[in-house]
Amino acid sequence: MTKRHLRIHGDNIIECERSLTLISQALGAHPILDSKSPTYLPMYKLGNLQIDLLSGHGRWGVNLSQELQKQGGILREGADSYITEITGKTESILFAMEYCSALPAGNNAWQRNGRAFSCSMAGIPYLFFAELGGVELDVDRKVKASRFPNPVVPFSYLMVSKKAKHFCLPIYTEHPAITDDLHNKYKSVIGLSEGLQLIKALINREDYSGITDKLEGKALELVKILSNDRKLVDTLRNREWEKLLRAKKPTTWLINKTSHLVWKKKTAAKVKTTSTFNRLFAEVQSYDCLSIGAKDLPICIIPQEKRMAFDSFLGKTYPKTMFRFNKKKPLAIVWITGFKPAGDDSRPDRGLPPLAKMMLGDDAQIMAIVYGPAPKSTWVELEKSPSSLANNNGLWQAILYLCDYVMVDSPTNSKKVFFPTKTKLKPNSNPVSFSYSTPSLVYSEQDTDTTIHQLFGKKEDLAVFESLCNPPGGDWSGINYYEKNGKVFRWTSLPRVSKVGGKRPDHVIQIRKKTTDIFYSIESKLHGGDLENHIGVDLKTYLTDLFDVMPTAFKTAKSDWRLYQGATPKMRPYSVLSIGAFKYTNENDMIKHLIRGDLDAVFAFEFDIVTKLHVLCSVSGTSIKGILKQVKLGLGGLVIKIH
Repeated sequence: MTKRHLRIHGDNIIECERSLTLISQALGAHPILDSKSPTYLPMYKLGNLQIDLLSGHGRWGVNLSQELQKQGGILREGADSYITEITGKTESILFAMEYCSALPAGNNAWQRNGRAFSCSMAGIPYLFFAELGGVELDVDRKVKASRFPNPVVPFSYLMVSKKAKHFCLPIYTEHPAITDDLHNKYKSVIGLSEGLQLIKALINREDYSGITDKLEGKALELVKILSNDRKLVDTLRNREWEKLLRAKKPTTWLINKTSHLVWKKKTAAKVKTTSTFNRLFAEVQSYDCLSIGAKDLPICIIPQEKRMAFDSFLGKTYPKTMFRFNKKKPLAIVWITGFKPAGDDSRPDRGLPPLAKMMLGDDAQIMAIVYGPAPKSTWVELEKSPSSLANNNGLWQAILYLCDYVMVDSPTNSKKVFFPTKTKLKPNSNPVSFSYSTPSLVYSEQDTDTTIHQLFGKKEDLAVFESLCNPPGGDWSGINYYEKNGKVFRWTSLPRVSKVGGKRPDHVIQIRKKTTDIFYSIESKLHGGDLENHIGVDLKTYLTDLFDVMPTAFKTAKSDWRLYQGATPKMRPYSVLSIGAFKYTNENDMIKHLIRGDLDAVFAFEFDIVTKLHVLCSVSGTSIKGILKQVKLGLGGLVIKIH
C-alpha cells in the first residue's frame, strides 16, 4: 500500500485533533503517535497515512490564507482546519473543516459565513460541523432556553453549494446539553455518520455525490424544522425553501413571490447613530422591503417600485453625494453596525456580506450601509487607501470585496461617503496547491499549549483527565469533571471572568486519587512577563466558583450527552493547584513569576527538536513533579528538568 503524507493545518492543537479524530473514525483506524516527534509538532501513523498536526495558521512555512486569496478565496478568513497532502515538492488542499460549539444565536450564527464563502470561491470542499441543542444561561448559570440559528444561515450553505464546483455543507451534531425531546426532534437531521463517509471518500478520492445529496437533504429538512418552529411567520416555510433553492435567479424569485415577507429590523439600540441615518432607516422601513428569507436579518431588498423614491431620498438627504446604481439589477442592502459602542470591531458582522452573497449570488447588487462608531482612524484610511484597510481588517475586507456599493453614515465621521467598489469575483476551477516547505518555526503560545496538551491529554489510564484545553482561537466549549464510574459532568458557555473575580484558565487537568481529586488550573502565555500579578489566586477562584453551581450537561458510560437537570452533584474533596506556563529564559525569571503570580508552580518550555520542560514548584506544588514523571512516558521529544 502506497504511503501518503497528510498535514492538518489547524487554528490550534484542539482543531487539529478534532480533525484527526474524525479522519480516524472515518477510516476505522487508530492513530499512533510517533514518540520521537516534537511535542509542538505531533506526527501520527494512521494505516498508510502519516499525518502531521500543525497548530496555528501562518507559522509553518506557508500562509494558507494568502494562498487561498491568490487562488480565488476572496477573503482572508481561515477555516479551523485544512487537510492537505504532500506529493513531491507540492502541497495541495484536499478539504477544509470548521467547528462551532458556540450558541448559534443572533449574529454568532453567521459569523463563519465568510470562511465558507471563501473556501467555496477557492474550489475547496468545506465541511461545517455545528451543534444543535445548546442552551443559553443567565448570569447565575441557570438554563434560560435552547437556542437555534436563523434558518437562513444553514440554507445559505445550500445556496452557495448549488453553484460551486465543490460542496459547502453544514453537518449537524448534538450539543452536550441537548434534551431528550430535542434529540428525538432533530435526530433525522444529525449528519455525523454521513460526514464521516464524506471524509473517507475525500481522502480516498472516491465518488461522494450520493453522500452530499443526503447531507443536503438533511440540511434542508433542518431549515424547514427551524422555520416551522418559529412562533411568528417571519421566515419562508416548507416548500418555499425548495423553490428558492431551485430558482436560477433567487432575488427575482423573492421579488415575484406571491406573498412577501416584509422586512422588519431594529437597529442596534446601544450604538449611537446620526440623524440622517435615522431618517434613512425609517424611510427604507416604510418601503415594505423584501426579506431574503427571514424578516429580522439586517439584509433587505428594495422593491423595484420604490427604487426611484429611494434614489430621490438619498439625493435630498445626502446632497453632496453622487449616487449612481445599476438599474438593471435588484438592489439589496446590508445594514452593518460593524463596531461596538467603544469603537472596536464587532467580529460577527464580517459574516453579513458573505451571507448576503451566498443567498443572492450575482442576481442582485449589494449595497453595504455602515453606520457604527468606528474609530476616526478608520475613516482616514478608508479615504486614503481602501485596499490597505481591507488587507488589515477582516470586516472591511468583506464589505469592500463582496459588496457592489459602500455607504458610510457614522457619528464618528463628519463626511457621508458613497462609492462603488468595482468588485469582481472569479471562482477558482483548479486545485489549490503551493510549494511544500519544511517547517521553519517561530515559536509562540501555540507551542506552549500544544506541549501541555501532549503531556496531559489521553492519559486516562493514569487517572489523569484533560478537563479543558483552550489554546488561542479555542471556543471555551466546556470544563469536564470525571467520576470513577464513567459519569462525566460538563459546564458549558464558560465566562471569561466569574462573578467573584476568577480568571478562566487555559487548561484544566483533573488527577483522580483514591479519595480526592487534584485540579491543575493552568494559565498559558508566550512570555512569563505576560502573566498577571496574583493570577494564581484568580485561577483557583474560577474553578471553585464554577464547581459550586449546577453543571450544564452530563453523560454516563452507557449514555450520550444530555442536559443536566438534577441537583448540583456532590464532588469528592478536591484541591486546586495554579500553574503558569511560558517560554523559558532562566531560573531567576521562573522564580520571579512564581512569586509575583502567587502560583503553585511554573512550567517554562525551551523549544528545540527535543523540548525541555523546566519545572519550579512552591511547597504546595511539589506533588506535581511525580505526576509529570508519569505522563511524560511515551513522549520521546520531551525532557524534564526540575529546579
